[in-house]
This record gives sequence, structure tokens and C-alpha cells, in this order.
Amino acid sequence: MMKVFRNIRQKLVAENKSVIRNTNYFKYAIGEILLVVIGILIALQVNNWNEQRKSNEKFNAVLEQIYTIVDQDVQLLSNYESSFKQQSNIIDSLINYPEKIDPALLPSLIYYADIAPNYFTSEAAHQMNLLEFNPKNYSQSRLYKSIASYVFEKLWNLNNSSKYLTPLLKKYNLPEPMLLNWYFGSDNFEEYIDRSFFTKEQQEKVSELVKEVSFKSALKSAKSQDQVAIFAVQNKKEAAISVLKMIKQYYPKARLLYQEIGIVGDATPNNNWDDNIPMTLINEQRSIWETKIKLNDGYVKFRDGNNWLANWGGNLFPNGNAISFGSNIPVKKGFYKVTLNLANKTYEFELIKE
Repeated sequence: MMKVFRNIRQKLVAENKSVIRNTNYFKYAIGEILLVVIGILIALQVNNWNEQRKSNEKFNAVLEQIYTIVDQDVQLLSNYESSFKQQSNIIDSLINYPEKIDPALLPSLIYYADIAPNYFTSEAAHQMNLLEFNPKNYSQSRLYKSIASYVFEKLWNLNNSSKYLTPLLKKYNLPEPMLLNWYFGSDNFEEYIDRSFFTKEQQEKVSELVKEVSFKSALKSAKSQDQVAIFAVQNKKEAAISVLKMIKQYYPKARLLYQEIGIVGDATPNNNWDDNIPMTLINEQRSIWETKIKLNDGYVKFRDGNNWLANWGGNLFPNGNAISFGSNIPVKKGFYKVTLNLANKTYEFELIKE
């Protein structure tokens, strides 16, 4: 009998060990599954982080392109504003004291007062297609909307401007001079006018024309149009400046993407307007460029690369405001450390010892 009970007990112990082994195995299997699931979730999260990082980097890269373009827009719009104000001042002179204006300049000034810029459109529109933002990212969505509103808002009055003075000049068969400096808003633009373009007889005709009542009425209409244009350009420029500030707030590291700034002109050692003297980028964030150079008496400008798509000039020496498409900078002979700050739009020629 005892043997029977012993066998039963041994059998139960064996069965109990089997249950324990099965339970442990089950726990082990569950643990392994949990580890795999956690690993997959972590891998997915890391992948999402990487994809988001790449997306943000691409967004910021395109944003810098737009930042540079809109910065150029501000400069161009400033030139527009300056030129419209110049036209308005010329019209005031034509209305109030035309007899004090040099007859050799008079016809060209009238033509100048009647021209308008080409259709304005921001090149940032081309970059907008590349600016892929995350719809769930409120900051990116808001920034994209603000940029789009600026880019696609039309300067309607510039595109619908009328010529009030030119038709009156055309009645006298007066030739129309080439006025390339409208965009520049240069304070000394009169220096570029060819005073021999019109004959004495043509100058006398224009001197009589400005006294006519119909011409004075046309001048007033042209001035009203200039005033509307100035208001529109100022609003557009303020919108562009607002976009620049918003980009900086979102991405403080945003830079102006100029790569090959150089100095060019007949006062440089190259003595021409074709070949740049390279400058060195000393502050990438502020886009500050420097070089040491021996200059002769003459003129220089700054430009990006060996073309004139982005260039800066000015009327003052040894320092002044760098004006996009501005006048040639008059310089004096000497050895200089030249600094161009494209963030502040200033330049400086510091005379130093060789």
C-alpha cells in the first residue's frame, strides 16, 4: 500500500514540475514578444524622428532661399519707392518753376517722370513649390501662409499705370531717350543724361510745351499716379520686411545665401568692370565680407559672382549704404580694408598702411 502511495506522490511531483516549466516558458515567451514589440516601436519612433529631422532640414534650406530672395525684394522695392519719389519731385519742379530747369535736361526729365518699372513679381514664387511643410506643424503652416500671401499679392497700380506725358512729347516727334537708371533711384541720375540727345529746336519746343494748361493737367495726373504707386510699394515693402522677421523668428539661423561676393571697377587692380576681386566671408550669419585692396582714383561696385544679377553701389565714400543696383561708388587712391555688410546693407573703406 505504501508503495502505491509513493508512486502516486512521485507522479504528482513530476506533473507539478511540468506545469512549472510550461509556466516559465510561457512567461519567457511573453517577455520575448514584449521586447520585440518595444524594439519595433522604438525603431519606428527613431525613424519618424529622422524623417521629421530631414523634413525640417529641407524646409529650412528652402526657407533660406526665400529669405535671400525676399531680402532682395526689399532692396528692389526701396529703389522703386525712391524712383517714384524722384518722379514726383521732378513733376513738382515742372509745375512750379520749369524755367529754372536746364533746357538740355528738360525733355529727358519729362520722359523720366512718365516711365514705370517692369511688372513686379517675387522670385520666391518659384521656391514656394519646394517649401513642403507639415500641416500638423502650426508654426510651419502659419509661416507658409504668410509667405504665400506676400508672394502672390499683386502690385496692381504698377501694372495699370498710364502714360500722361509721353503722348504729348510724341506729338512733337521727339525721340525717346534710353533711361536705364529708373530702377536705381540714384540721387545723381542726372549725370547719366545725354545733354546732346535733343537739338536746340527740340529743346525750345519742350520749353513752350511745359507752359501749356493741358500739359500742367497731365503733370498733375502723373503726380497723382506716383502718389498711389508710392503707397502701394511701401505696403509691399512692409509686407516683405514682415516676412523676413517671421522667417528669422522661426529659424534664427537663416542666412543670406551669397557665395562669391567681389569688388569690381576701374579703380581696382584689374582696372575693368568684368573681373571681380574676391572678398572673404568673415561672418556667415551676418553676411559680412572683407578684403584688403589697393585702389586707384575711380569707381567700384560690389557684386555676387561675375554677373550683375545681384550688385550694390552707393554715392558716398569712404562709407555709406549699399544700394542694390545703385550708383558706382567713387573712391580715392590708397590701400584699404573694405568691409561689406549685406545684413545691414552698409560698406566701409578703411584706409590702412600697406
